[in-house]
Amino acid sequence: MAHLSQERVQQLYDAFGELKVLDDIVRHRSTDNPPTPILGYPRFENSVDDYERFTGKQLDEFIDATVKVYLASGLEPDTRATVALLAPSNVDFIVSVFALTRLGYSVLCLSLRIAPLAVINLLKKTDCSTIIHGHSAQVKSTVERVNQDFQIRALKIPIRRQYDRPNSGEAPFVRKYDREEENKRIALILHSSGSTGLPKPIMLSHRAILTHPTQGSGLHNFNALPWYHLYGISTSLQAMWMRKTAHLYNTSLPLTSENLVAVMKVIRPEAIHAVPYCLGLLAEKKSGIDAMRACQVVTAAGARTPDELGDRLVKEGINFGVVFGTTEAGLAGDSMRRAKGDNSWNYLRLYANIRKYVYMNPLGDNLYECVYLKGHPALSTSNSDFPAPGSWHSRDVFSPHPTIPDIWKYVTRIDDRITLVNGEKVLPLPIEGRIREDPLVRESAVVGVDQPIPGLLVFRAKEADHMSNDAYIESIWPSVADANSCAEAFSQITKEMIIPIPSHVEYPQTDKGSIIRAQVYAEFADEIKEMYATLEGKQEGTLILDQVELEDFLMKAFKEAIGVALETPETDFFSAGIDSLKAIQMRRVIQKSLHLNGQVLGQNVVYEYGNARRLAHYIRCLREGESQVHNDESTLMKELIKKYSNFEKQAIITGATGSLGAHTLAQLVAKANVGTVYCLVRGANPRQRVLDSLTERGLQLSSAKEAKIVALTSDLVRSDLGLNPSIIEKMRKEVSLIIHIAWPVNFNISLKSFEPHIGGLNNLIHFSLSVERDGPAQLFFCSSISTASNTRTNAPVPESAVENFAFASNMGYAHSKLVGEHIVRNAARAGAQTYVLRIGQIVGDAENGIWNDKESIPLLIRSALTLKALPAMSQKCSWIPVDTLATAILELSQSLTKSSTLNGVDPRRSDIFYNLVNPKEFSWDDLLEELRAAGLQFETIPFTEWLQKLQKSATLGQENRNPAVKLIEYFKTSYGFDHGVGDKRVRFETKAAERDSATMRSPPDIVKDGYVRKFLRSWMRRWG
Repeated sequence: MAHLSQERVQQLYDAFGELKVLDDIVRHRSTDNPPTPILGYPRFENSVDDYERFTGKQLDEFIDATVKVYLASGLEPDTRATVALLAPSNVDFIVSVFALTRLGYSVLCLSLRIAPLAVINLLKKTDCSTIIHGHSAQVKSTVERVNQDFQIRALKIPIRRQYDRPNSGEAPFVRKYDREEENKRIALILHSSGSTGLPKPIMLSHRAILTHPTQGSGLHNFNALPWYHLYGISTSLQAMWMRKTAHLYNTSLPLTSENLVAVMKVIRPEAIHAVPYCLGLLAEKKSGIDAMRACQVVTAAGARTPDELGDRLVKEGINFGVVFGTTEAGLAGDSMRRAKGDNSWNYLRLYANIRKYVYMNPLGDNLYECVYLKGHPALSTSNSDFPAPGSWHSRDVFSPHPTIPDIWKYVTRIDDRITLVNGEKVLPLPIEGRIREDPLVRESAVVGVDQPIPGLLVFRAKEADHMSNDAYIESIWPSVADANSCAEAFSQITKEMIIPIPSHVEYPQTDKGSIIRAQVYAEFADEIKEMYATLEGKQEGTLILDQVELEDFLMKAFKEAIGVALETPETDFFSAGIDSLKAIQMRRVIQKSLHLNGQVLGQNVVYEYGNARRLAHYIRCLREGESQVHNDESTLMKELIKKYSNFEKQAIITGATGSLGAHTLAQLVAKANVGTVYCLVRGANPRQRVLDSLTERGLQLSSAKEAKIVALTSDLVRSDLGLNPSIIEKMRKEVSLIIHIAWPVNFNISLKSFEPHIGGLNNLIHFSLSVERDGPAQLFFCSSISTASNTRTNAPVPESAVENFAFASNMGYAHSKLVGEHIVRNAARAGAQTYVLRIGQIVGDAENGIWNDKESIPLLIRSALTLKALPAMSQKCSWIPVDTLATAILELSQSLTKSSTLNGVDPRRSDIFYNLVNPKEFSWDDLLEELRAAGLQFETIPFTEWLQKLQKSATLGQENRNPAVKLIEYFKTSYGFDHGVGDKRVRFETKAAERDSATMRSPPDIVKDGYVRKFLRSWMRRWG
């Protein structure tokens, strides 16, 4: 890294304070004395042998002339409009970017690679109706196709001969504007690559862009990235602002090692900023290595740099490091600022000025997602309120350095992780990066979503065109084997799972040279499907062997094919280290080699028969059509005892992304007798959302406990629960407990709108009845006390069915829960092990006091911050902490397991209902007193007076400060009675709950045990 004196750094920051708009960079440099070149570009469009260098004054004149060309074309100054720019990233493009912002426009910079459909989508999302385009046939064709479906105004981009002309003496263009206001306006709109769908626009204000110039190295640099990518813009602006030359690559020339080396010889840069692909091309030639070694700085960004490439560059004496950033949040850190002798080039050091705005969110397996927090100076968007409102989850995954604290290695994108059918996650980028290093490989892509093992598409380099597929695979196998040596067992690639693709076949890629994974999978779907069909393999071999010969064949095959030497035919496969990948490989070897009488071996055949002797016996019986009986009766007896003595509980839980679900899940996986817990989640990224929910509630799990969680995207409305048939079948054999928590908490929708969820309950009950292990699985339906909150008797609500529908609260939510209760009772009568948990007010946990502050009671209490008052009420409260409730549910499951029979509910017991409310009540007055003692300042006033204050707060537009105003009608209905506060209160009996749960017999005292103070502390951290 170039050394900048403290004085120089201070000068840069002082001057930077004057920058308010993008155009200021050129305007400031236009007055340099002596003038310094700040932009370099090849003089000729087809050559790299002569670079022109433009001073700030020249650029300023070019920009002014271009402004006048646009004015002449009818493009008037406008600070509210967006103009799209679709052209090669050359001097014309850069001049137009500055000219359009000088006119006041927001500039949408479009990649030349995206399709017309994507262009239209971006134009619509940015409300843009004008496009300025390049002069090539390709660009014109794109514009014409866009115009067929979306009416636009199209203008040609001014070219050199239009703006590079003698000064005519005209006064320069001037637009008056408020610099502070302009600073906040959108200057540039970039877009995502579209690797997971249509590209998304990313808005960058002048202020956000101007966070970049002072982060540079203060060196003449070379940049091979276009100006419609932030890294290209950023590194160019850094050089331009620091009075250095930003050299660009000639966009009309192919990006080859020969052309890049030629560029280096001409411009001799002090710094190179490029994507890894570009550096890999330079590294192909000794002259390219020499050129990089001569630089003070070489950086890579925009994609993951393969470890092999980075290690090689560092070993060659190149001062190499990676830079990490995103279009949405700018640059976050680099690996250049490391101590002498520290070769951890692939570990980022976050920049000091943004470190406090970056949160590394644990994903498990020592992986973390980078999350940017509100307050980050360059953050332009948000997509989550976790871990704080206004956060942006980048989906970039990192791992920490094993010994150096607070430095991070980029691993992959969450979207790039490939989930196999068994739930294992393959990280493709390290595998692909290593294989891509092979000179015979142009690109590689790991495949295998929802398959038993991963596969590989390998795109040949031209040098390999003459080879047959088999010869090619053998030639690149050392690179694949090396990649396998660093990958987990389930992620390793076998020879038969490699598909070579000819060198002339193109593949979807971003402007940075990275594959667009989803599009690659779609484009090569037939090849991938054929590869896995071959793996399934209905073909069979010709060998016919007897029992002893089969055992010998298997012993030899295990050793030669997968490298596992079995001591005896009775050696257990699993104990010998045969993992799922090796088991699948062996199944294929057996299928291809042996005569099986037309039968197809099951995918799990190796594990099912456990050792070579039993597997040989099965194969012989399969071939000869005999019944498959083991000769060794004692061995079979031992196997059956082992198989049916497994009492480990497997469970299903819905609603694990909510508070009760998260606490129940955490307690379930902590139990020694619980194995897998299947979390059924609506929508994408189920595991990440479940883990986020746990983290959000301060629930930390060990890797062993986390490994018990299998999160699946599910649709309960479907009879198969929206799950893969093999998963459903597996769960039918294992699951003994179902806890159904998920239910929309929406008090405004009608009963009819809840019908899909009622149908989902029905599907879960049917599934519980189909479970093969020890009869029907237990199913707990989490209902609500709202099903009986309008009870019109003085006696407590019993733990039994609510027969009078009028006793339910008058809202669709309560009605739907009551319908669910009756369905559960009818199922129990039909032999299901189904139970109703009628749950009261759930509050925060004992450890952290985390209680969702968007619920009605927290919002009511929050109103004290604005109104300085809380209402007096004669209520009695029976609140139950969420962790206490989770414990009680699991205790009920254990108690009922002991008393149930194989035919459903024990006929000696008629009760399947439990009222789960806290038997230890406290008064509303006790609550107010405890809140006041905890430091909350308010006066106690009559409810009607408090309601009037709340209504006034609403009329004053204080919804953000006092969100309780959104629930005025709810408060009026729930607590108001004849212009006052009703004293009608429904009590719930808890005898059955206390009988079957030790926790319910001795619940916490919310006031005396300090829960209220914990709730308030937790809320105040959010309310500020």
